[in-house]
Amino acid sequence: MSTHTPQTTAHNHSPSDGALLNVQHLHKSFGGNHAVNDVSFSLQKGELLALIGPNGAGKSTTFNLLNGQLAPESGSIMLDGASLLGRKPHELWRMGVSRTFQMAQTFGSLTVAENVQMALLSADGLSLAPWPRATHHRRADALQLLAQVQLDTQANRPCNALAYGDVKRLELAMALANEPRLLLMDEPTAGMAPDERHALMALTRNLVNQRGVAVLFTEHSMDVVFEHADRVLVMARGALIAQGTPAQVQADGHVQAVYFGSGKTFGVSRTAQPKSAETSAVATAKEASSLLHVQGLNAWYGAAHVVFDAQLKVQRGEVVALIGRNGAGKSSTLKAIMGLMPRRTGSVVFAGHDISNAEPHHAARLGLGYVPEDRRIFTDLTVLENLQLGVQAARRLAPGSRVMAADAASNPQALAPWSLEQIFALFPNLADMQQRPASHMSGGEQQMLTVARTLMGNPLMVLLDEPSEGVAPVIVEQMAEMILALKRQGVSVLLSEQNTHFAQWVSDRSYALDRGVLTASD
Repeated sequence: MSTHTPQTTAHNHSPSDGALLNVQHLHKSFGGNHAVNDVSFSLQKGELLALIGPNGAGKSTTFNLLNGQLAPESGSIMLDGASLLGRKPHELWRMGVSRTFQMAQTFGSLTVAENVQMALLSADGLSLAPWPRATHHRRADALQLLAQVQLDTQANRPCNALAYGDVKRLELAMALANEPRLLLMDEPTAGMAPDERHALMALTRNLVNQRGVAVLFTEHSMDVVFEHADRVLVMARGALIAQGTPAQVQADGHVQAVYFGSGKTFGVSRTAQPKSAETSAVATAKEASSLLHVQGLNAWYGAAHVVFDAQLKVQRGEVVALIGRNGAGKSSTLKAIMGLMPRRTGSVVFAGHDISNAEPHHAARLGLGYVPEDRRIFTDLTVLENLQLGVQAARRLAPGSRVMAADAASNPQALAPWSLEQIFALFPNLADMQQRPASHMSGGEQQMLTVARTLMGNPLMVLLDEPSEGVAPVIVEQMAEMILALKRQGVSVLLSEQNTHFAQWVSDRSYALDRGVLTASD
């Protein structure tokens, strides 16, 4: 671990003497929005500094300012005494500033070694040379870098054949190709399983200790921050609101209010609330019929078989979770149910209708809502316009159906249509930005908008893909409360999720997925 002296939690911070990176009074606005407002901090050699905060806090803008992708309106950025202002990303790369991205940036068609060799070509200033041969360039150095991230045994594999956690490690090896002094890591563990997250950050810590690299990373996985960061900076609405050790920041009341929430979604709950038990009559009524019944479902991407003989049921007003690591087949299962997979077999019955071979819009008209992981909002429209586009008529199940009977026993109000007032009560943040273009929203705000737009279609059931991925803990809690509110209104939810704390909080039952196979349920 590094031996720096942690700063106590405070709103202001003067950079320490001898810091590798000094940032002073940084400011950047977009229109009237102060995305980064008078931000100052320092970073020492051999230090892991976490930058956290709610979605829209200004973290990504700060990263883009440090990496030369944006120019600040005022302030200074000094790396070991040299100003970084006015320099392009490729110039900063040559100065020893490396970056990894939330979505790993690798060459899928190249081998693992060739990816690192491409980074070495760039570090040597040869990436624009005529006909560079990555296959032969500094291969021994590439293998040495791969050994440092424990990928040397996969050097000759195509990058697109790697598991997701290995792709993240490959991107780290590529970032090390220029022998960086400063490493910027943008949500390095996004989309990874818990064991993969901690393995990657432990590997980063080892490299930091060996090389003396300074690391600044953004992260929404609080278990990663609390275990691996030396210090933590917290941003909200463009400004630094707190900083200190992980323990100091975790105990800060202001940070708890604007970012952590209760802590239930990352396993340090201060106000955990047990789920209320259903009456036996309601449970019996639900068991009598399934709103969704899937049998023998198989699905393919081209020649790749990705869902294997899936069987599951979801009752009216029930929340069911599909839990598994990245690449386990969770999203593919939801897409196959919705009819979005190009090739599928098996039986899918929804609300008494066979939708095994139906197009997605037919399933949607029957009341099956779908919230994709990649959000897919209309970025050139306002929040209100996105919501208005999602409006569909209120749902009515066939009179006398077993599903209707189960619904009547559990919640006779369940089919009432959603209104804008109800949506804004459920998502207060959206109420404050109705006229904002969706392109000016943070990732977490876009996630809320996607869910809200789906609810405006008055679905009987929602397929919810990775709702907690890449959003702040307080937003995750809002998502959880939203799911529980849907359940109270009789709407069913089938969600895919890696965050087991979140899944256990909101779900009645769960299925475990591994490599496209449902392996267990409870």
